Amino acid sequence: MTTIRETHWLVRSICVILGAGAVIGIMLGVVAMGAPQFGTRLICAMAVLMYLAIGAAAVGLWFGEDLGLQWTRLLLFVQIPVIQSTGFTYVFYTGATGLLYGGSEFGLRGLLGSSFTLAIHPGATSDVRFIAGANVLAIAMLVVLFRVDLMPSLLPPPLPRAYE
Repeated sequence: MTTIRETHWLVRSICVILGAGAVIGIMLGVVAMGAPQFGTRLICAMAVLMYLAIGAAAVGLWFGEDLGLQWTRLLLFVQIPVIQSTGFTYVFYTGATGLLYGGSEFGLRGLLGSSFTLAIHPGATSDVRFIAGANVLAIAMLVVLFRVDLMPSLLPPPLPRAYE
């Protein structure tokens, strides 16, 4: 398989999508922190920290940092699963998502924006059916990022102005 540089348009597009999604997620998380329930504030704070990490990783990837590439891969990996049942819900995506899901329902859904939902309802009873799926957009981004090679530049770094 051929490798691509971090300056490739696909990698830059991933950085822009994740960066924009991180900004949206941070704004939504900060606004939602105004809710009166303590648990909501805790989940919102956790979401804001995750979106800050995604934004920082995307910026690091944009500038060709190895740590940015590794963290972007990790944070995309945690965006793959989608689970919803009566007692537990986990949905997390940044920028956009393409959800392929099955269970009591089957379908494909595309969404723009950012979302972090982590809900645990022990002993809950409702008519919510079980749905499990995958974020196919996050999988596609991961496939691209596993082809990225952060090759060092052949040119030496520029000297400071005082030595020129």
